Amino acid sequence: MSTATAALVGLACVAGLGASACTTYQYAKDVKMVSFDDNVTQGHSVGPVRGEDCQSFVLGYPIGENPTLDQAFADARKESRLRYMNNVSTDYAGFNAVVYGKRCMVVKGTGYR
Repeated sequence: MSTATAALVGLACVAGLGASACTTYQYAKDVKMVSFDDNVTQGHSVGPVRGEDCQSFVLGYPIGENPTLDQAFADARKESRLRYMNNVSTDYAGFNAVVYGKRCMVVKGTGYR
């Protein structure tokens, strides 16, 4: 990140203090394949899968850890024991209802066993 960009992010953080923490987000769209093991044989599709990792806020104060990509993938894998995912995208979701808020990292894709 350049010095000018860092200064702008810092200025935005100072201007937006209050209800949420300042974080920069990175997105991934249509990643061809994310594998969870060394088996490269073609698997059977389990259809669309979704996983998320969330952090709650009460009166603007965070509760728990920041959401991570690792935990979002672990959430996507826990139900169907996936070997790999195709067409993976990441996104951020959440809401802010003044008293209570939620920020989530979401991963979506097609899962295979």
